[in-house]
Amino acid sequence: MKAVLRAKRENMPGIYFFDMDHTLIDNDCDVSWKSFVVEQKLAPSDALERATFYYYQYVDGKLEVSDFMDFQLREFVGKTEAEMDKLVRLHFETWVKKTIFPGAETEVRRIKAFGLPVVLLSATNIVIARPVAEYFGFDACLATELEIKDGRYTGKLGGEYVLGAGKIKIAREYCESHDLTLADAAYYGDSVNDIPVLEAVGFPIAANPCSELEAKARKNNWPILKFN
Repeated sequence: MKAVLRAKRENMPGIYFFDMDHTLIDNDCDVSWKSFVVEQKLAPSDALERATFYYYQYVDGKLEVSDFMDFQLREFVGKTEAEMDKLVRLHFETWVKKTIFPGAETEVRRIKAFGLPVVLLSATNIVIARPVAEYFGFDACLATELEIKDGRYTGKLGGEYVLGAGKIKIAREYCESHDLTLADAAYYGDSVNDIPVLEAVGFPIAANPCSELEAKARKNNWPILKFN
């Protein structure tokens, strides 16, 4: 709390939120997840083509969320938390870990040294996102929750999809639970889908921005970071 109060006095962020894919890692975890499950023979090879289709919908800011989640969560249906935890950790070790930006690790370590809350904020489902959050040592992982009934995943959302307005809502609620507001928050994001969140926080940072976001950042004098 002392660190947060000091940050406020010095007009610095009191909390830091990070997007995940292409911000912290040179990877899209939803796409690499499908590559992983095809490799593990848990999904047919044509799943890769469909995953790529949804990825470009996301890049264009036009993701059909309901259709995408039905597709993305097929491997979860009927599985226990323990079964999925084993799979997602193997996915992280074999597909994701090698794509972490060293510069992102350095930035997170720099911020953690301030003693301020550092939080992962991702549209990716929380089961896949959690190993990334744990690797970086984040204080919390805010991501799309999944429904569990009778101890097994149903393949349905457990709440709101954490994108756009959904991401702003969950970030605001987390801030309020720590006696902060979005005006006190920094957010690192890379895509057009991050623009609403960047506009909502007090300290927007374009990290590895796509061309559209980079143009927006330059127009608004937002800091631009490019991790390597």
